[in-house]
Amino acid sequence: MVSKTHGLRWLEGLKKSQRLTAREERRKEEIMDIFRELYEISARRLEPPVFPPPQAPY
Repeated sequence: MVSKTHGLRWLEGLKKSQRLTAREERRKEEIMDIFRELYEISARRLEPPVFPPPQAPY
């Protein structure tokens, strides 16, 4: 009986750890998507906007 209880507890622990691992993987992918988007933005060559020169006060 003890080994059966021990086995069931082990299976419950395994199931819980797999849920946590899956959640961590989803979160990691969300964060990686953010970094990919930031990389794409930084890789673009954007020219700064040209503003009219400041005018002297009268």
